[in-house]
Amino acid sequence: MNAQDWIYYIPSATVVLISALAAALLYAIFFVISQLGGWVSLARRFKAAGPFIGERWNWQSAQFRGWCNYNNSLSIGANPNALYMAAIVPFRLFHPPLIIPWPEIEVETGKMFFGLCDTARFRIGIEERITVRVYGKLVDRLRHAAGPGWPLYYIEQLAAQNKL
Repeated sequence: MNAQDWIYYIPSATVVLISALAAALLYAIFFVISQLGGWVSLARRFKAAGPFIGERWNWQSAQFRGWCNYNNSLSIGANPNALYMAAIVPFRLFHPPLIIPWPEIEVETGKMFFGLCDTARFRIGIEERITVRVYGKLVDRLRHAAGPGWPLYYIEQLAAQNKL
């Protein structure tokens, strides 16, 4: 028997069963990540009711609750009223898009990797307190897109004036 003939010896029911098990495993993984990372908790209050109007950046990364990484799998955006987060389509299961008003977010900015990389840690939801961290250029993009809605806007403006 050559290598190409193996397919004829596997019953089609086995192929269907293996496919169903793989789909169930992915389903379970997405469910667990959404629960442990806090996305489901945020979705209870901040699930997007309509389209987001504002700047958005696809293929972004964020870290939820300090250990649940969404690497290059998010669309993140901002406008003066809210922060937007959505998982890209293949990962959207149990991850509905979120629109979170800036007054529900505390922001702490800083540097990482020996001062080379900007970081922002968001504590989202007055009740939920889910920690989300973003890195790099995305921090400045969010800051500029949010404008005066950015929670640290006035503090950063005063600091910049005092440096002059």
